[in-house]
Amino acid sequence: MDTMTRCSHGHFYDPAKHSSCPYCGAGVDFGEGKTRRVPDRPAGAPPTPPRPAAGEPGVTRALYRDATTGINPVMGWLVCIEGPDKGRDFRIHAEKNFIGRGSTMDIAVTGDEAISRDKHAAVVFEPKRREFWVMPGEAAGLVYLNEQMVNAPARLKARDVIEVGKSKLLFWPFCDDKFHWD
Repeated sequence: MDTMTRCSHGHFYDPAKHSSCPYCGAGVDFGEGKTRRVPDRPAGAPPTPPRPAAGEPGVTRALYRDATTGINPVMGWLVCIEGPDKGRDFRIHAEKNFIGRGSTMDIAVTGDEAISRDKHAAVVFEPKRREFWVMPGEAAGLVYLNEQMVNAPARLKARDVIEVGKSKLLFWPFCDDKFHWD
């Protein structure tokens, strides 16, 4: 049996797999475009190491990532309005954003054990039409949009509520027909 360690925020994690708490994000690089809490950098701490340059072999870049800054702009948000992570917000980026409780998910709702670890659902920002969609994932868990089961891609509009596990996530778009990243 693996020995679990508890971080200062009360999260449990396996120190054989992680050098620090994967839920807090302290000292862990989850990869670009992932939604995680960003800890405050202590005064005098060195800046984050630079990321590989765009176009470097073997490096995948998101469609909207700015090559000079490395920023993957936000397209919208999900805000947990009910469930263990109530009050947390999650950024939505361009293209597919997988929802799950695992640390490798784009939208990691880590506090809800009723959410599948991997790919419970997906929220998609389709950049050509500037539309948002929700769709079921590859896991066995169900997804609801405004109390209706989602069994095929369904278009999202502002203030729609997505339900996964015991959590309800309010959708709020940033990009639309009035604003978009060029």
